[in-house]
Amino acid sequence: MTAPASDTLLARIIHAVEEAQGKRAPTQRFVDQFARVYTPLVFVLALAVAVGTPLLFGWAWMTSIYKALVMLVIACPCALVISTPVTIVSGLAAAARRGILIKGGVYLEEARKLKFIALDKTGTVTEGQPKLVDQQLFAAADDSLRIAVSLAARSDHPVSKAIAAGIEAMPLAVSDFGAEIGHGVYGEVEGKRYILG
Repeated sequence: MTAPASDTLLARIIHAVEEAQGKRAPTQRFVDQFARVYTPLVFVLALAVAVGTPLLFGWAWMTSIYKALVMLVIACPCALVISTPVTIVSGLAAAARRGILIKGGVYLEEARKLKFIALDKTGTVTEGQPKLVDQQLFAAADDSLRIAVSLAARSDHPVSKAIAAGIEAMPLAVSDFGAEIGHGVYGEVEGKRYILG
């Protein structure tokens, strides 16, 4: 089976990372708005120092221009404006290298508010498919595990497959098997009707 390079998993990951980098984080939007006002203000102030001080206070032209240039260098918001997107891109790239795909700087910034992270232990998140890790029987008959495995083994639902693979019991014959979407499966085992949901 062949597919264009744009349909590969790697291409989709690269596209998702590029899309994530295109979304502007709140801090980045704030810095851009701040720089939009701050930069012209600093430039006008430096121009006033360069031209105004010799005319109003009698400073030497070279001293005034020198002080205006020093003011421009010190007050330049370039480091602030450049550091924000660079930080976000490096954070997204570092996460992607570790197998975590973050949809953008917005979500990267929001992660600072997290107090707890909960992941299921079934393997759905980590392995991409559920896995039975424990079972508990409450006043069940001796054959209840075999009946559960028998019904689960007939279904193609991922949870049923996990139950069938996770319980070590010999399946029994099932007749009149069926499934109700969103509810589970049913069938007759040894003449009795059972529902697994």
